[in-house]
Amino acid sequence: MAKRVDTYFVDDLTDERDESVKERVISLDSRRVVIDLGDDSYAELEEKLAPYFAAGRSGRAAAPRKAARTTSDVTTVEPTTSEIRAWAKRRRIKVAARGRIPAVLREQYIADHMNAA
Repeated sequence: MAKRVDTYFVDDLTDERDESVKERVISLDSRRVVIDLGDDSYAELEEKLAPYFAAGRSGRAAAPRKAARTTSDVTTVEPTTSEIRAWAKRRRIKVAARGRIPAVLREQYIADHMNAA
């Protein structure tokens, strides 16, 4: 007698089989749930939550973000303040440990990195 066992993943929201189904963790206040969602269901969840994430702030330390700026077909990545401070320190340029980076220093950093590329 042969025995065959098939394992497949089912989206908890749609009850459909989908190879893209992954375990997702959702947490709100003290409630935490684990749900199996496919890519389409997860994209729908992200879309519905996007305004809340955009309006909120992180509850814990997050990695520094790099702002992307798009001009026509060119996308540039703005350096973080910590990257500029570290660069200035290596070059023995005075810069405050906290606060806003002067525009002149930011421009020097960008020019230096454009010349290096």
